[in-house]
Amino acid sequence: MKGSAGLDRLKLFSGTWEVKRRIIDRFNRSLVTFEGQAFVTPVQFEEHGDTRSGGVALRSSRTYRLDETDDSLVVRFPDLSEFIRIGEGVSQRLTHHCGQDLYRGRLFFRGVDAWAEMWHVRGPRKHYLSLAHYRRI
Repeated sequence: MKGSAGLDRLKLFSGTWEVKRRIIDRFNRSLVTFEGQAFVTPVQFEEHGDTRSGGVALRSSRTYRLDETDDSLVVRFPDLSEFIRIGEGVSQRLTHHCGQDLYRGRLFFRGVDAWAEMWHVRGPRKHYLSLAHYRRI
């Protein structure tokens, strides 16, 4: 059945999520936190919240386009270039090359009300570990 993996994943995770993220920035020797909400619809993932580092808070957001395929959910940047593909596994390894930067990630689906993502990023001007927790609101 065309699009069943992507469509099933979208149905399960559509809705509003609380997001908490910690980023250990090894390049700048700092800790960055993000707290906000994510909104998942059949075509989009959108996140809004506050990013804090060194006593400074900034309003932050990011948006991705979502497309289903025969065996995965494709997450795309706003320019429609591909970021990652999410399959059916409860634990998944992901890789994304962005210029000279390498993103190695893990997704952990804990059920329909909680999931987490972890990214280890290395590049000429980047070296950080990011861990985010999502809980359904």
